[in-house]
Amino acid sequence: MALVSPGVEVNVIDESFYTPSAAGTVPMIFVATAADKVKGSGAGVAEGTSAANQGRPYLITSQRELVETFGDPLFYSDNNGNMIHAGELNEYGLQTAYSLLGVTNRVYVCRADINLSKLEASATAPGGDPLDGTYWFDTLNTNVGVKEWNGASITSTNGQSFSSVAPTIIVETSKVVDYAGGDYTPKTSVGAVGDYALVAVTTVNRLWYKNNAGAWVTVGGDAWRAAWASIRGTVNTPSVPSGVDLSIDGEAVTTTGTTVTQLAADINGNSNLATAGVTAAAVDGALEIYTNNNSVEIDAAPTSDAGLLTAVGLTAAVYYAPFVTEAPHTSVPEYKATDSNPRPTGSIWMQTTAPNSGATFTVKQWNDDTKLWSTVPAPLYDTAEGALAALDKTGGGKNLAIGDLYVNVDVADTTPIDATYKIFRRAATGATKIQSAKIVAQLAGASVSFTMAESIIGSATLSSAKTISFSGSGSSVDADDMAGAINSAGFVNITASVDAQNRVVISHAGGGEMKLVDTSGDLAVAGFAPYDVNNASSTTINLDYAPGTDGTTDPEQYIASNWRTLSYTADDDAPTALATQGELWYSSVVDEVDILYHNGTTWVGYADSTAFPTANSTGPLVTASEPKTQSDGSALVAGDLWIDTADIENFPTMYRWTAASEWQLIDKADQTTENGVLFADARWADAGADEDAASIEELMASNYLDPDAPDPALYPKGMLLWNLRRSGFNVKRFERNYVDVSLTNDRSADESMASYYPHRWVTDSGNQPDGSGTFGRHAQRKSVTQSLQAELNSNTEIRDEESRQFNLIATPGYPELIGEMISLNYDRRLTAFVVGDTPFRLTPDATSLNEWATNVNLAVEDNDRGLVSRDEYLGIYYPAGFTSDNEGNNVVVPPSYMALRTLVLNDQVAYPWFAPAGTRRGGVTNASATGFVTSEGEFKSVALNTGQRDTLYTNAINPITFISGSGLVVFGQKTRARNASALDRINVARLTVYMRGQLELLARPYLFEPNDKITRDQVKAAADAFLLELVSLRAIYDYVAVCDESNNTPARIDRNELHLDIAIEPVKAIEFIYIPLRIKNTGEIAALG
Repeated sequence: MALVSPGVEVNVIDESFYTPSAAGTVPMIFVATAADKVKGSGAGVAEGTSAANQGRPYLITSQRELVETFGDPLFYSDNNGNMIHAGELNEYGLQTAYSLLGVTNRVYVCRADINLSKLEASATAPGGDPLDGTYWFDTLNTNVGVKEWNGASITSTNGQSFSSVAPTIIVETSKVVDYAGGDYTPKTSVGAVGDYALVAVTTVNRLWYKNNAGAWVTVGGDAWRAAWASIRGTVNTPSVPSGVDLSIDGEAVTTTGTTVTQLAADINGNSNLATAGVTAAAVDGALEIYTNNNSVEIDAAPTSDAGLLTAVGLTAAVYYAPFVTEAPHTSVPEYKATDSNPRPTGSIWMQTTAPNSGATFTVKQWNDDTKLWSTVPAPLYDTAEGALAALDKTGGGKNLAIGDLYVNVDVADTTPIDATYKIFRRAATGATKIQSAKIVAQLAGASVSFTMAESIIGSATLSSAKTISFSGSGSSVDADDMAGAINSAGFVNITASVDAQNRVVISHAGGGEMKLVDTSGDLAVAGFAPYDVNNASSTTINLDYAPGTDGTTDPEQYIASNWRTLSYTADDDAPTALATQGELWYSSVVDEVDILYHNGTTWVGYADSTAFPTANSTGPLVTASEPKTQSDGSALVAGDLWIDTADIENFPTMYRWTAASEWQLIDKADQTTENGVLFADARWADAGADEDAASIEELMASNYLDPDAPDPALYPKGMLLWNLRRSGFNVKRFERNYVDVSLTNDRSADESMASYYPHRWVTDSGNQPDGSGTFGRHAQRKSVTQSLQAELNSNTEIRDEESRQFNLIATPGYPELIGEMISLNYDRRLTAFVVGDTPFRLTPDATSLNEWATNVNLAVEDNDRGLVSRDEYLGIYYPAGFTSDNEGNNVVVPPSYMALRTLVLNDQVAYPWFAPAGTRRGGVTNASATGFVTSEGEFKSVALNTGQRDTLYTNAINPITFISGSGLVVFGQKTRARNASALDRINVARLTVYMRGQLELLARPYLFEPNDKITRDQVKAAADAFLLELVSLRAIYDYVAVCDESNNTPARIDRNELHLDIAIEPVKAIEFIYIPLRIKNTGEIAALG
């Protein structure tokens, strides 16, 4: 500001510009991991592995922060606990980042959009995650707790004792007689005589028994009681006296023959006994008598002829029918011969507690946060009030939490017991409440009468019922009269009130049970109706029909309860939803291959009449050895196919049986001639409407094609089509609404697709460059590398070099990403150095090394077949390393795992322009050996000899080897420079990376300054200071910097440009030491002075 009166004004002008220090060595690691992993601490999901954060570059500052953000690095093992070396699901990048954070505190980590856990081998197609809170009745891990009584004499083997039986739990609706029609009887094709089955296709799980006639009968029912003998004679093949009487339940049966078979017929011929449910049979020569009542009595003589009883081995007595008891392990049923009501063989104990092989119903609930199924306790009780008494002894129900479960045994609460189970869930806390409709005039003239009973705290039974009655007036006052009548009945827990809408609200304060019997039918008139979720507005929540009753029961009986029937899926396997869009599936099935044949018009099933109708009926012969016959033993025929699995690494190798009776190799790279084979998606089932996959045998005879099948007009007659969609051993991706059902299918006679299943699995792993399919680990890898490549190519956040500063780039374990990393580096204006890998399986012989490095196989990208990329800011290392993961397992890691840490350590003890190699700065500190992975998947250690190192160095690949006395050492520092120049060495390349960044920072303060001599001199002075420092730090020998009128011409100045030209002579590292040793005669050296 201008001074008006005398004074002093001081202004500060900052001209103290200098070049700030560099950020240090900061790597950027691109990784592929499983999704939704657990944090290293074990609590919660690691946020870096969630789908929402894929592609987000995280700056990680410690190993602890890394495992909290991305979870512990995962390395997989086989079923025998052997680590899978070079496995495609191992998290190499994460392990590399963890190792780096042991020696530095700044590492960027960016995760690709792929879930490696979805690429684990599976023979069945996966589904999506169920909805949060979904329940699963895990039938595989459920023990029903059924025990069968053996009523034989105690002197018999296992006599007078229980034995556990394991019912088959039926969850498939196709295994019951008529699911749609409500007949849930198991089909006769299920099980053998004497088996038990629990049918779990509805929420009422019923126990069944298969009787001697091969018919399924419900346990506890009349037909079941009639399936087990209440009485069995002790004499086999007796001589029965004829013309004498046998009295059964007071009914005389006169014998008409001398055989036990005729005696049984005489009993069955008595109509009164038949009506009473008493029957007989001759079984193994002895008389058996059955009843569907509780007991049957053989009367004593003289009503029965004593000689007859002796002849057949019967004793006059009361005999009890088979019985079902539900009880805990502490209350063993009294079925013994010495008990008051002895029971025959076949009687059942439904043990409701877990000890001694009792019932354990395993119910699980899905937690979408943890992505895990958690077991929910589900104890067994015979009634709801019994469950309340046991689960909430002090509250009677009000203290139970929403989501608590119990299993109701004997659902209908019948006598004798009905062997059924039903799972209930607590749906509300606090009081149990039901409410009527709005009371107006609907009870006019009614003599309202109903009974109510309540559960009492600590009691397993309901109280005695109390009668509620009043006369309806046909006005709103009826609501108060009903509530008053209830309140004056003297209940312990039940009260009633009238709400603002004149509805009667009945409450059980303890959250317990209330039973109502609508004696006069007026509860229904008042609007109390069992709850129907599909008609919620006109039914009563918390109200249901009482056990064993329904709407036809007269009078209607209700139960008011906070328990609800649980909605769940019953299955051996965890339920899934429809697979999510983009879900991946690595099909592990090798021996299912669907091959189609081009008949000159279209693609047809391989066994079609226009193809090879007599070929092996189950599809191609998939085996490691040469087939001699078809799978059923028949002779081979021309056209039979053999898929050789002996070399799984190069799968598939295909052969065709010829008319000359020999196997002829099919060229899998031929997609143009009649002898070739095309690899593409063609179909999933033998009809478009089918959701489930068809079997290969069914497809052999089917000519159905999906609408995306290859156009047959483009291929010659005779060509084969390997259907990747249905065949296995590849990676597929789920596409929802893939089929446009509004169109017609021009691959299948233009049929309408209106009824088609719209979703499809499509091949994600694609084909090889030669057109052959990608299978096995190659398919897994293709899906992973595609995702990583997409991340590097499309991620804009990692291209911001100002806000995210890193100077090393790596994707450990994936040579396929070298090209993308180079492109990223150029997008970031060459501000980083790329560290690349060699394949795990690259053997160390000179031929293999040279052929890979020179791309003899003409690979189209960097991969197992060859090295394509060259760049001055790229370093490649070989071979792989051997170390341990965070769990202590010995694992194989890529070369970049070792090289990156060596680079970081080099920069800590020196500078980026010092060679990160040799015994001084190239020591490997995070691996114990180097080597390669054999074709058998084993790690083979190797110490590279001079010839191998020479081969590598000639091809600009840096060896990591064992040096005696020094250990593992990085023994090279070449870049993959296109031409011979100073930039063919890593130390020079990293020097230029460093200088580029620093010079930009140096020049930035001069933007928008006047382009005159003063500014140019300031720029040059700053540059000189920076370059002189590099000379002192042994980065460059000499330099020259020009920033004057010679390179800042008027034309350049007019374009608002300032030019600073710098030339440097970078310091070179010593890589070759030559020491000529001359031998002189005695005295010659002294004579030289």
